[in-house]
Amino acid sequence: MSVSTQPLTQNPVTKPVNMKLSFVEKFGFGLGDTASNFVWGTLGFFLMYYYTEIFGISALAAGTLFLFTRCGDGVVDFFMGAIADRTNTKWGKFRPYLLWMSVPLAVVFVLTFTTPNLDTNGKIVYAWITYSLLMIFYTAINIPYAALSGVMTNDPLDRTSLNSYRMALARIGGLIVTACTLPLIAFLGGLPSDFDKAALTPEQHIQASHGYQMTIALFSIIAVVLFLITFLTTRERIQPPPAQKTNLLDDLVSLFRNRHWVMIFIASLIVMTLIIVRDGTLLYYAKYYAGMNDQSIDFLGYKYPMESFLLVAGNLGFIPGAICTRFLVKFIGKKYAYIATLLGLSITCAAFYWIQPGQTGLIFFFHALNNFCGGLNAALYFAMIADTADFAEWKFNVRTTGIIFSATTCSQKVGLGIGGFISGLVLTSYGYQPDVATQTAQASHGILLMVSLIPAAGYLFIAALFNLYGLDEKFCHTIREDLANRHLNQIHV
Repeated sequence: MSVSTQPLTQNPVTKPVNMKLSFVEKFGFGLGDTASNFVWGTLGFFLMYYYTEIFGISALAAGTLFLFTRCGDGVVDFFMGAIADRTNTKWGKFRPYLLWMSVPLAVVFVLTFTTPNLDTNGKIVYAWITYSLLMIFYTAINIPYAALSGVMTNDPLDRTSLNSYRMALARIGGLIVTACTLPLIAFLGGLPSDFDKAALTPEQHIQASHGYQMTIALFSIIAVVLFLITFLTTRERIQPPPAQKTNLLDDLVSLFRNRHWVMIFIASLIVMTLIIVRDGTLLYYAKYYAGMNDQSIDFLGYKYPMESFLLVAGNLGFIPGAICTRFLVKFIGKKYAYIATLLGLSITCAAFYWIQPGQTGLIFFFHALNNFCGGLNAALYFAMIADTADFAEWKFNVRTTGIIFSATTCSQKVGLGIGGFISGLVLTSYGYQPDVATQTAQASHGILLMVSLIPAAGYLFIAALFNLYGLDEKFCHTIREDLANRHLNQIHV
């Protein structure tokens, strides 16, 4: 089965391309981020914990790995975007990568969560190799996938709606990851359901390693299927100007002349750093500070770890946030909606500093509310990237959607690396000890800061800075009208 990716040309003289998207196309596109979040969500919530508690390397070694590998991979993003922009197939520029890269990504994902029988130095080398390859293959599929949203439609509300579907369905993947990872590890590894409550025996370490490997293998299979569905249900409609000819250097020069993209880049870098600092510490917070290490809930005959419910609560908050994005945009526009979500993220993070251990209800409430704001924020972010691509074509008469999305994803990767490094550095400096029953008061305080005041201050800073962003709704409307007229004139010529 194949899907034509040629632009609609009903009447090339009198009618522009139909940019309205069906429910099936929006939903199919969103499933691509469900697939991506089987990888991204697992890395964000479990990789630091896996490396320190199961794999057997220090928090500082893992944090250093994240910093250098993710920053290096961020540079690769630029080249992947340029390659995608220059790809021409019967399926389009971006869709083919969903077909070509899904299986290699799945294989390396499993290898990353495989514990080899090596000494500590050997494990560090193995982690560097597998994680670096994972980031390269993730880039090769995720950059074209992200850019695809910029060429499916130019309708402003449809574009916001498309990214709302994307973010909501992304968190379905995140919901599955957070709800099922620990239970699946226990089931597939032959461990008790509360295996993560205390230090593991050597035999349990082996079982946990096997459980992680089998769980990730299952996630990988599901992700491949979902990527293929996205490939089959989507179409590319927006094409570059017919006479466009650029090289990579020209693309990069025009990119950094796009001041609106620069602001998005800075915001993305800081926001992703804060997300990783907070989300990567959440399991430590639940286990060592909040007192959830001895709590579980009986669900369908299974003792469900309380910290898994905490992660699920976050995803359940994120999904309605993403769905509500379109309504918030209609009310105050993308720019001020984005600022409002940053303020909401700051307030809900700061609240954790005053929540006491054992106040489980308050922890769940503010974590869900924090993720509600995060859902709004993420959907707005990707819609605004597409706006900066429109601005680049309007201002410079060059459309490089792949470069723009890849460069912005580069900022996420760098933020991912910086966030992981900060997490490892703070954990180490506050005296965190892996795989123990309890932490010192100093280590617990460091963990608390990483889920509360540190991200709260960062979100407040970027909210103030984002007032400099210049693409408000009026300006975007002018850009869209001018571009539509240009495209029609090109058709007539």
